[in-house]
Amino acid sequence: MGKQRARNPKEIAQRKEAILQETERIFLEQRYEDITLVSIAKDLQISRPSLYNYFTSKEEIFLALLKGEYLLCQASLKQAAQGQLTTEAFISLLVTNIFDRPLFVKLLSLHAAAMEEKLGYERMYQFKTDTQDFFHTLERCIQEQFPKTSEAACTQFMIQFHLLMTTAYQYSSIPADQAKVMQELNIFGTTPLLDPREFYKQTLLQLCQSLEA
Repeated sequence: MGKQRARNPKEIAQRKEAILQETERIFLEQRYEDITLVSIAKDLQISRPSLYNYFTSKEEIFLALLKGEYLLCQASLKQAAQGQLTTEAFISLLVTNIFDRPLFVKLLSLHAAAMEEKLGYERMYQFKTDTQDFFHTLERCIQEQFPKTSEAACTQFMIQFHLLMTTAYQYSSIPADQAKVMQELNIFGTTPLLDPREFYKQTLLQLCQSLEA
């Protein structure tokens, strides 16, 4: 990316997209805590003041990435969840839609609320507004698949699903040595840890019982 400051709306949008793409690449390889505006600017070969022209903080960049992933996931879910599915197929669709997006999985593990607080109420409100279509689409999908479910049960399942997905990165990234120790000590009993996708499918299938009641 060139060092000359973008001047028109198209150039600004392209520069922002380049910053987001580079941050995505870094984030998939490094911990959030180890990433700074300085390191992002260095990788982009621009100065930190130049980066400030497009994003004023690391939190702003990561919320922009998270917003993009919510919208991509929403579009994918809307396209895939058409017609009546079996409960197992619907849950598989939800889990696949999340786990097929490694960036989304890792971003969901971040404390989004803390990032939003640092950016202030207006930007927090805007982020919630920009991503609400994901939750509206999820709600419609649940209601279509479980037409007899109550509004309360639907809301409860949505909350449970979202909270579960914020743990997906931790579960799928357990170091081999830790998994070995947990198994040797029978921390969670003698049954081996399930594959991440299978674990979340089984967990969500259990939660679905409230939708079918």
